[in-house]
Amino acid sequence: MKCQKNEKFIDRIDAVFLPVRNLEESMNWYQKIFGFDLRWKNDRMCGLSIAPNCGFHLVQIPDFEPINTYTPFNYVVTDIEKTREKLVEKGVIVSELRKGDPKRFDMTDLNGNMISIIQI
Repeated sequence: MKCQKNEKFIDRIDAVFLPVRNLEESMNWYQKIFGFDLRWKNDRMCGLSIAPNCGFHLVQIPDFEPINTYTPFNYVVTDIEKTREKLVEKGVIVSELRKGDPKRFDMTDLNGNMISIIQI
């Protein structure tokens, strides 16, 4: 049976929501470590700006469990070694550079969530 091509009607993903233990603490950590600007905030969530049309959101979850068995998304950088070095200087837990393409490593945020950093 041949698959039919369906009409695409979604433009893009607007935001990624990362669960956190404490919104205020996490928001401050991401601003300090990465320099993300605050777009908006309410009692439970906030939106941080990475780049134009690229939202990154934190959501406080009462029964929070870190995402530490896989990385839910990647941050893209132009210089992987320099980025890793910068994060180490700021006291962020990072893995060694992974073998293969793309160049990458994982980091752990304040809440224990794993995130991949890749160079493409």
